[in-house]
Amino acid sequence: MSLSTRSILLLSLTVLLFISTFSPVLSKSKTDAVEDDDDDDLSFLEEADTDAKNGDASDHFDDDADAYDDFPDDFDNDSYSDFDESEYKEPEIDDKDVVVLKERNFSDAIENNKFVMVEFYAPWCGHCQALAPEYAAAATELKDGNESVVLAKVDATEETELAQEYDVQGFPTIYFFIEGVHKPYTGARNKDAIVTWIRKKIGPGIYNVTTLDEAERILTSNDKIVLGYLKSLVGLDSEVLAAASRLQDDVDFYQTVDPAMAELFHLDPKVERPALVMVKREAEKISYFDGQFDKSAIADFVFANKLPLVTILSKESAPAIFESTIKKQLLLFATLNDSAKVLPVFEEVAKFFKGKLIFVYVEMNNEDYGKPVADYFGVTGDAPTVLAYTGNDDGKKFVFDGEFTLDKIKAFGEDFLEDQLKPFFKSDPIPETNDGDVKIVVGNNFDELVLDESKDVLLEIYAPWCGHCQALEPTYNKLAKHLRSVDSLVIAKMDGTTNEHPRAKPDGFPTILFFPAGNKSFDPVTVDTDRTVVAFYKFLKKHASIPFKIQKPALAQKSQASDVKESHENSSNDVKEEL
Repeated sequence: MSLSTRSILLLSLTVLLFISTFSPVLSKSKTDAVEDDDDDDLSFLEEADTDAKNGDASDHFDDDADAYDDFPDDFDNDSYSDFDESEYKEPEIDDKDVVVLKERNFSDAIENNKFVMVEFYAPWCGHCQALAPEYAAAATELKDGNESVVLAKVDATEETELAQEYDVQGFPTIYFFIEGVHKPYTGARNKDAIVTWIRKKIGPGIYNVTTLDEAERILTSNDKIVLGYLKSLVGLDSEVLAAASRLQDDVDFYQTVDPAMAELFHLDPKVERPALVMVKREAEKISYFDGQFDKSAIADFVFANKLPLVTILSKESAPAIFESTIKKQLLLFATLNDSAKVLPVFEEVAKFFKGKLIFVYVEMNNEDYGKPVADYFGVTGDAPTVLAYTGNDDGKKFVFDGEFTLDKIKAFGEDFLEDQLKPFFKSDPIPETNDGDVKIVVGNNFDELVLDESKDVLLEIYAPWCGHCQALEPTYNKLAKHLRSVDSLVIAKMDGTTNEHPRAKPDGFPTILFFPAGNKSFDPVTVDTDRTVVAFYKFLKKHASIPFKIQKPALAQKSQASDVKESHENSSNDVKEEL
């Protein structure tokens, strides 16, 4: 072989080896162009995110948005959420008449007793702690009355298999067993309600009043009762009254044929029978029934009149408010001094909305519950304020801004029922400057910043007291810093305790939502990923409507170039050795 031929052959081999050696690098560069950044390209983000990984930031979200539920313990999930965090002091409870059930004796208790009420509880649960004295008192009253019913409790944190078997999802869960078949308890969580509810289930549903002593005892021992004044204690009218009583589990029904008994219950002894009256320990003490004497009409009358005209908000009254089937509320916020002037007007308005709205008075200068409730609703100042509330299903609020008169508040209530009001949302003041990497969103600039169709927006809804939010903050700030040069992308945060918007409802803190550009009319995407800069970055690359490319730091680019150069030199050396 000639020298020239050998030279050509060596040159060809060198070129082939060079191409084959660098083809992975070239291929990788091409892939990067198509797929943007892979894990190696994001190594500089990993290094920047070391602090977040070492902390608690990688845990998944969830300081509950309803975290302030220590007051009132009875409010449960349908109550106002953000209340004070005062420590619960467990009262001394005489629960000698409450049977403690465990897996070993549960079946025997159910099989050997026709009627059994069972509370599944957790020792740490504030709602269970609040229920305990009421439940114990109900057990004692039923036992003293010789009713054939057992009240029992199960510690669901210890008897986990029992809790699973009966599908216990929250605390307390209360079931009533009739001959082994269980149904949920649907009444309020206080002694009187429990006793009345059970008696309706196990008894005739209606009781006779035959002596004056008995009548006096009934009037003094019950918060509310219904009396039917009939021609006979048996027959059609009595059956109708008993049937109506079963539709109202939390009110005791009685019947009498004695004119003296009727007079004691504020009925005219000469009134045409059947007649019906409801007696309450409230400002509106007496309510007379004037409808058709049938089951449905009587039940509707009782439902509309059993609540006070205005309920004063307290831990004791909370169940009557939040466990009612009437969800819409009209709330009066006023100081104790102002209440004497405005509360009578509010009560007069309430008479027009029986069975339609619940009227609630919140004493604003009460530090235990008035102030936290006012803060929750965004009510400021000391002036009397009327606010309509749809209930916690959607949590819409509407503020009355007219003159405090009967006619104008009545019109406000009517507009509320007809969905004619504009919702009110809490908002901090709009920041005077908003030039940081993380943009500050408040209720009143939400539309401008978050619903801008030209921007992809990542929004963190946080609470200042939330530990998870505090752990996330350095990671979130680093993410914003890396992405600040991307004009189409906004990294933002909003204090969810002082700001609201119908498009941003937190499901715990922090809640992180993504609003894609060009799709703001749709629900936002909930971000469920690891709390690292890299994880957030990859999420944004995947979901952003407007493609973007990150500006890598010079140090990262220099390091990448060095790696290519080193690879090139090593490959050249390999070629020389093979040659």
